[in-house]
Amino acid sequence: MPKRSNDGDILSSQRKRARVARTDDITDRLSVLTNEVLLHILSFLPVSSLLTCQRLSRRFRALAGDSELWKRRYYSRWVRPRARRLVKARRVTFPQGNAEYSPRVSTWLDHSHLVDEGRTPNWKRQYRLRHNWSRGLCRVTEVEVPQPQRPPLLVNFYSGFVLTADLEHGLRVWLAVTPKICTANVQFTDSTQQCFTVPTALTTNRGPRPNSIEIVVGFENGQFNVYDMDPDTLRLSLRFSHPGFANGAITAMASSFPYLLMVSQHKHLSLYKLSTESRGARPTESMETARLLASLKADSILASMSLSLRMAGPETIISSIVYSFFHIGCGWSLGIQELHFNKSGQQIRSRLTTTVDSQYSFRPLSYFQGGNRSSEGHERSSPPSHSFSPGPAILHHEPPTSVSYSHPYLLTSHPDNTLTVYLVVSTAADLSVRSGQRLWGHTSSVSAVHVSDRGKAVSVSSRGDEIRIWDLESMMSSAGPQRQLEENSIQINPENKTQPDRNRAGLLSGTRLRETMDARLNISNQLVVRGCIGFDDERVLLLREGRLGAQMLECYDFT
Repeated sequence: MPKRSNDGDILSSQRKRARVARTDDITDRLSVLTNEVLLHILSFLPVSSLLTCQRLSRRFRALAGDSELWKRRYYSRWVRPRARRLVKARRVTFPQGNAEYSPRVSTWLDHSHLVDEGRTPNWKRQYRLRHNWSRGLCRVTEVEVPQPQRPPLLVNFYSGFVLTADLEHGLRVWLAVTPKICTANVQFTDSTQQCFTVPTALTTNRGPRPNSIEIVVGFENGQFNVYDMDPDTLRLSLRFSHPGFANGAITAMASSFPYLLMVSQHKHLSLYKLSTESRGARPTESMETARLLASLKADSILASMSLSLRMAGPETIISSIVYSFFHIGCGWSLGIQELHFNKSGQQIRSRLTTTVDSQYSFRPLSYFQGGNRSSEGHERSSPPSHSFSPGPAILHHEPPTSVSYSHPYLLTSHPDNTLTVYLVVSTAADLSVRSGQRLWGHTSSVSAVHVSDRGKAVSVSSRGDEIRIWDLESMMSSAGPQRQLEENSIQINPENKTQPDRNRAGLLSGTRLRETMDARLNISNQLVVRGCIGFDDERVLLLREGRLGAQMLECYDFT
C-alpha cells in the first residue's frame, strides 16, 4: 500500500510545480536587445569577461569578439599609457583631448604600420600578440639544418618569410607560418665563369614594386646579385648581377630601396644606388643599373659592426656604420660614421661621433639602487653602488659580442652578462650619442642582440637558454632606478619547450626533428647561438651552431 504524503509535502510540491510551470515569469531580456545595445554594454566589461561572454552562444561569440571592442582595449592597454609616458618624459602638458580614444590608427604613436598595407587589422589578434610579448609567452619550433661542408648557412627573416643562402642549395624562400616545403629556389652561378660562387652576406628589404621584396646576396669574390620576389605568387627571379671587385668578399650589407650599403673583407665601405631600368632580357645586360655613389677605406674595423640605411625626408638618404674601438679612458667604445646624400647621389656631409662622452656621463644615485639578483633569483653582475666616480660610469674591458643599430636605438651585448643601450640623436646640425645605460638581467654571457626602430629589442645568451625582450623606449624616456630597468626586461618562456612534438613539420627539406627529449637536451647543450636572425610582431628567429657543424633553427611564435 503506497504511503500517503502529509499535507505539508503536498503543499510544497504544488508550490514547486506551480513556479516551474509559470513560464510567463521567465523573460529573456537579452534576446530582445539589439546588437548595438549589447555592444555598448560589452564595452564596459574587462578583457576576462569578454572572453567569458564568447563562450555563451554564437551570437555572443560574434559580439564579444567585435573588432571595435578589442581596438578600444588595445588603445587603452598599449597606446594611451605609452603616450602619457612619452609626454611626461618630455615634460609637456598632456591635453585632455589626446587621452581620448581615436579611431584613426595612423594618429597613434608608431602604430601606422598596422594599416600601411591597406588591410583591416584583427584587433583581438593584435591584442593577444602584444599580451604574449609582454608576458614572454610563445611556442617554439626547433629544426635541425644540414650544414654544408663549405661556408656556413646564411639566414634572414623578413615580412613573414625565412630566406636561406648556401653554396649547395642556392637562394631559398620558406613561409614562416607553415614551414613545410620550399616555396621558391634559385641556384647561384657566376655570370662570367659559369661556376658556383660562395655567398657571404644576405640582406632583404621592400622592392621597387608594391608589396614586392628585394633580396641582395653578396659573394666571396665581391659580386652581388639582386633578386625580386612576389609574395602573392611566391616567384623568385634574378633582376641583375653586379660583377665582383678587388676589395675581397662582402661581409655585411644593408639595403633601403633603391640604395645598398656594404662592407668588404678589406674594410672598404661602398654605397650603391640601384635602378629598376632594364636594358635587355638577359641579367648580364643590366649590370650598369647599380651605380657607385661613395667608397670609403677604413684603417681598422673590428667586429662586431652594424650597417644602417634610412631616408630623411624625400631628398636625403643617411647611411650609417657602427664600429667598435678601444679607448684608453673608458675601454671599448663605439663610433658612428654618417654619410648624407641627396637624391642625385651627391654627398652632402659626413659626420662622426662616439659613445665616449656618454660613457663618462653622470648617473644619479637612484639609478644605481637595487638588489644584486635578477628577477629569476640568479646572481648577476651588480652595478656600482656609488653615485659618481672619477672614472667612467660605463667601462667595458672586452669588445662587444654583438652590435645592433636601428635609429635612434643603439644596443650592444657583452660577455659580462650585461647590455648597453644608447640613444643616437641625429639632427640637421648635430650628431651625438646620449643616455648611455647598462642593462642587467641576463645570468650568463650575452652573445646576440637585435633592435627595431620602435624600441623593442631581443637579446640571447651564448647558449640560447635565456632569451629576453626589452622595452627600450620606456627605459630611455625615464632613467629610473635599477628595479624599473629590470622590469622592462621579460624572459621568453615557451609553453612547449619541455614537450617533444613529433608532429611538427621540418622547416627545410631534408631536415629531421629530434625524436626524444634526451636527444634534444644533448644537442642543445652542444650548440651555441650564432646570432639573432631577426623578429617581427609575431615571431623571433634564432640560429644555433654546434662544434661539429650541426645547426638548429628556432622559431618562437607569439600568435
